[in-house]
Amino acid sequence: MHINRRHFIASAAAFAASGARAQSLDWSAVERAAKQEGSVTIYNTGVGLHRDVAGAFTARYGVKVNFLDMRASELRERVRLEQSSGRFQADLCLNGSTGAIIMDRAGHFEAHGRLPNEANILPGLEGNGVRIPIFVNIFGFMINTGIVTADKEPKSFRDLLDPFFKDKILADDPRAAGEGYATFATTYEHMGPGFQQSLAKQNLTFTRNLLEGGRRVSRGEYAVYFPQKYPDYLLLKQLPVKFIWPQEGSPYQVFMLARLKQAPHPNAARLLLNFFLDPQAQLLYARSGRGVAIKGVLDQAPPDIRTALGAKLLGTTDPDREAEFFKLAREIYRPA
Repeated sequence: MHINRRHFIASAAAFAASGARAQSLDWSAVERAAKQEGSVTIYNTGVGLHRDVAGAFTARYGVKVNFLDMRASELRERVRLEQSSGRFQADLCLNGSTGAIIMDRAGHFEAHGRLPNEANILPGLEGNGVRIPIFVNIFGFMINTGIVTADKEPKSFRDLLDPFFKDKILADDPRAAGEGYATFATTYEHMGPGFQQSLAKQNLTFTRNLLEGGRRVSRGEYAVYFPQKYPDYLLLKQLPVKFIWPQEGSPYQVFMLARLKQAPHPNAARLLLNFFLDPQAQLLYARSGRGVAIKGVLDQAPPDIRTALGAKLLGTTDPDREAEFFKLAREIYRPA
């Protein structure tokens, strides 16, 4: 999997300026302190397997993990408001790479210190001492096979412009941070403005419920949902649905984890950061159909998963162009 290194490798100067508290190099001392803290709280934008990872972490260390789930835009604003008012309520932030990089630049995170498992991170996904990659979501689209006949089955994003699909497409909203935005920005950059302008004429219906989109297509409310994550399709594949890897390539998002500034449970946060890079945790992601962050894990996934995760990639988002692409999305997809 080729990843744009510019998005994920930060300078040593950024690390030095992070203002982190002193970190213990004695990992056994970190474990003891984490167990005394007893819990850790994550603000989370990535629905899915994280609770399974957290359960394995609790089983190993006896430290409870609490989650608060929200969309990426909500997470950023919540952290900004809390920290500006001197309230530091959460320990970790799990977010897509664009949001994580922007929050890092805004000073919302602190350096986590040495993590033993960081040595195993795949080339091109390296963190910067503040945030670490934990998995990769790769997007395609999913069709209802009871609505879309074989002769109408789309093979590419451009096939969605067929008049057959007008009023039949459900999509994650590109006007707010999240998967819809990531797909909009990537396809706009690589396929040009004409594609999105033509797609808008298909009268897309937007949702901001990441769990419900695929289910609505499986029930026959719409013919197509995108961006569909491959892991979410695997949960629905016994229904009349089919996942399609677009010929142009698949947009993707790297999800990152970082310790929030003045985390109430700094050692438990650090211990959990390291556990997300543990082979036990990473294998859960691989078997679910998500790209992994460390070496040697994907080989242990089922053959069909390994094949799927070898899909052609189109690209990912650029945090430096977020304001530009949000403006474009809101201009093209104006509220009715």
